[in-house]
Amino acid sequence: MTTLDEKTAAYNAAMIAGLPQGPAFPRENTANRDALLRAIAREFAIEDNVIDTMIAESSPLTANLTITEWEADYGLPDCDHQHATTLQERRAAVHEKRTRVGSLNPNAIIAMAAKLGYEAEVIERRPFVGGLSRGGDRVSGPHKCRYWWSVKVFKARLTWFRGGVSRGGEKQLSIARAEDLVCVLERINHSQTKLTFAYEGA
Repeated sequence: MTTLDEKTAAYNAAMIAGLPQGPAFPRENTANRDALLRAIAREFAIEDNVIDTMIAESSPLTANLTITEWEADYGLPDCDHQHATTLQERRAAVHEKRTRVGSLNPNAIIAMAAKLGYEAEVIERRPFVGGLSRGGDRVSGPHKCRYWWSVKVFKARLTWFRGGVSRGGEKQLSIARAEDLVCVLERINHSQTKLTFAYEGA
C-alpha cells in the first residue's frame, strides 16, 4: 500500500512537471514555491487516503471503521454468541446476510455455510416408495420424513489472526462450531421442514 509520504511526493512531482516551461517557472532553486506545492500535495495525498478508505468501507468484506454500521443495517448480530466474534467473522456474517437467497433449499444451505466458513452437506430424506424407488435407495421412513433434512458440518471453522485484517487483542486462532449457522437456519427455516444438525470431526 502506498504511504502518505509517497503519495505526497508523487503529487508534488506531478504539479511541478505540470508547470509551464520558461524563465518564469525555473525547475531549480525554488525552495519557496516547492514548499507551497508540497503543502498542497500533502492535502491531495490526505484526500487520496480518505477516498481509499471510503472504497474499502463500501463493501462489508473489507469494512473496518463501518462494520458496526453494516451490522446495524442488516440487523446483526442475529444471535447472542456473535457479539464476541472476530472482525473476519463479522464481515462474513454481514456478507452472508447481504447476499442470502430468498428460498431455502439444500444448495442454498450449503452456500450459506460456505460464506460463514463451513463445509456442509444436506441430507434429504425421502420415503421408499414401491414402483418409484430403486434397490439400494435409502429407507428413510414414512412419508412425513420427506420434510426432515439433516445438515452435516464436516469440521469446525478456524479463523487465524491475519495482519492487516484482524484487530489488536483478537486471538491468534479462533475455533468455532457452527452455532451461527444453526442459529440462522433455525430462524429462516420453513415451518413444514425439520432440521437436525450433525458434526463430523468438529
